[in-house]
Amino acid sequence: MGVQRFTASNSREAMRQVRAALGDQVLILSNRSVEGGVEIIAMPEQEHEQTLSSLESPAAEAPAAEAPAPAPNPTLETLQALNRQLLEDVRAMLREGTASSQSDSASLTAALRQRLIQAGFSASLADEVIQDPPEELRDEQPKSPAAKAWLVRQLRARLLLLDDEEALFESGGVFALVGPTGVGKTTTTAKLASRYVMRHGPKDVALVTTDSYRIGAAEQLRIYARLLGSEVHALEENGNLGDLLTRLTQPRRALLSRSGGKKLTVIDTVGMSQRDQRLVGEIARLGAGPAPARRVLVLNAASHGDTLAQVIEAWQQASQEAGEPLWGCILTKLDEAARLGNVLDVVIRHRLRLCYVSRGQRVPEDLELVDADALLDEALALAGDSPFVSEAAATVPPQQARQQALSRGVLRQRDALVTTLDTLRQHNLGMTLLEQIWRRAKRSTQAGSDEFARLMAGATQQSLLSAADVPHALYWSKTSSVSGAEQAMPLVSLDHHGMPQPLTWPRHRLPAGSAEQFRWADDLGAGWHLLAQLPAVADLERFEAAGRGWLAAVTGARRIRHAGEWLPLSRAMTLGEAVEPQPLRHQGRAATLHLTRLETSVSQRRQDAYSLPVVAWYGEIRDADDGRRLARRYWLSSSQAGLDIASRLPPAVMVETLPGLTRQADQAMQERGLVKDREQRWQLASTLAALAVRLSAEDAGWAMDVRARLSGIAQRRCGRRPKALMEALMDTLSAHDALMGFDASDRVQAA
Repeated sequence: MGVQRFTASNSREAMRQVRAALGDQVLILSNRSVEGGVEIIAMPEQEHEQTLSSLESPAAEAPAAEAPAPAPNPTLETLQALNRQLLEDVRAMLREGTASSQSDSASLTAALRQRLIQAGFSASLADEVIQDPPEELRDEQPKSPAAKAWLVRQLRARLLLLDDEEALFESGGVFALVGPTGVGKTTTTAKLASRYVMRHGPKDVALVTTDSYRIGAAEQLRIYARLLGSEVHALEENGNLGDLLTRLTQPRRALLSRSGGKKLTVIDTVGMSQRDQRLVGEIARLGAGPAPARRVLVLNAASHGDTLAQVIEAWQQASQEAGEPLWGCILTKLDEAARLGNVLDVVIRHRLRLCYVSRGQRVPEDLELVDADALLDEALALAGDSPFVSEAAATVPPQQARQQALSRGVLRQRDALVTTLDTLRQHNLGMTLLEQIWRRAKRSTQAGSDEFARLMAGATQQSLLSAADVPHALYWSKTSSVSGAEQAMPLVSLDHHGMPQPLTWPRHRLPAGSAEQFRWADDLGAGWHLLAQLPAVADLERFEAAGRGWLAAVTGARRIRHAGEWLPLSRAMTLGEAVEPQPLRHQGRAATLHLTRLETSVSQRRQDAYSLPVVAWYGEIRDADDGRRLARRYWLSSSQAGLDIASRLPPAVMVETLPGLTRQADQAMQERGLVKDREQRWQLASTLAALAVRLSAEDAGWAMDVRARLSGIAQRRCGRRPKALMEALMDTLSAHDALMGFDASDRVQAA
């Protein structure tokens, strides 16, 4: 085979070619940058050793006393010099690979930052968004769909939105549209009222204008009201808004009739500059009446970011002084804006609830509920060069710059904690319970211990599953103790696809006997079962009779009954048929599960006349890059029609790591002095392990984002390693508890 040369666009691809051609045992003779990429010269290690042996053996065979002075051997000297250089070449390659990886990451981060800034977002928000890019993006181009989707998810996670318009209209109330002159408050008032009228009719809605300054303002609103068929009221400059709202929402005739007054009242307020001294008085006026009006700030999307920030700050301060913060905001004139990043940036940074966006003058067509993904896609699509966009930061004194950086770092850490936990709650049933359990675990009082025990009780988790009313499964671990732990692995809840959820049940707390345990599982609502070992055939028949699917891990030595013969599974699977391979991750690397399927049957003993129809599976786990076999597995499963077992086999491989990771989580909590009760600590450890395994295997965007944020919070690269993710989850929960305690102490001191 000899020395071979490999060239590729980067070191990673070149090394993949080396492994594919020469295997894992290779010597790297040279690694250097060339035009168009990287060049690596390598040879098999075995050939190198054979060459050295053949060159050195003649001298070794000569008697020591008669050995002549060794003659110079140019070939041997060359190879020896090559050996001396070998270690330095490998080290240089590793340094280059690391530097290249860091350089690629830095260049991607810089490109994503520039894209955000060119879209109109501020440098401070851009730095916050890109602080923890996931490892999966390292080889992506800045404008690739994956990089764009990640940016959209980061921005969307920071954007507060109106949750439910129908619920808003059902509850009704008084809404006041406030903001500067010319932003479109009057038209937006009519658009908002028309959305209500289209659902509930005009009877229960009223329009009010307090704008007595602008000529034609009241008349414009009257025209809209006539078109809608609703009431309209114009208030003079010194008119009593409270009295008017009382008459509209609580009329006297309501005492003698079924009418409860207007359900929705929308106020079109007078436009004012953010510097107008009358602003505070006008906002305070909206607090009159039976209930304060909810203030909705209307923002012109075509305005400059600094102007928008001043507007929000002025109106928010005035609103808070009047007793309530701004309730939300509406963006207008999106059709006139060259960039949308500036207005979205200030809305995100000031944490305003974004309710609607408007793109024109038509009523009601041009007022839309916010489609966050589409809006952010549009904002990024508008990114481009502009003489008004600069990367340069404002020059500040060094001490002030350090203080600003520290302040931003604290805020980013807090926001990262909140966003990470919010995302985990959305996608993992039981996450809220895990947070509560963790909080109680740190209390040393008897009350804290009792509350911890109550939350860990099986009934608490069972009620969670019942309330969620979603399909789920159950992982049955082996009944024997986990190696090195002297405790059995608890049962773990799985989602319908077989991914672990942070809900677990200790085995010793289950009912006695397999029949009672499976009856308990039925009461739990488990739709199918993943078993680490095959139960008795009678138990499998109970699953089949109840219509519950099952999948059990077995060995190749397990005997089955096939075509009248009593065969070991490893032999019988040669008769099976190949099915579509499944992607998975195995021991931290991308792999493929190549599957063979065989319809057969199983009985408890060879002499049994009855055998249960089952499906047998054989899987080879192969490296995704070079196709090498890494491991193999055997399973038996239910033969019920309609069960998609093949897609559940990769999660079945994944959960094999749960017992070992649970032991590591238990040890980590012991080191941190958490949970003195051994049984409770073991169950909490299994819950953390389940969540960490889920995060390591999940390919969805939310999991990729959480992995990146966990790396940032823990200040170390976690990647997709379950142990690192488990430790980072513990750091995150502890940091969040500390932050909550700090906020609580601040409130006490303030009081």
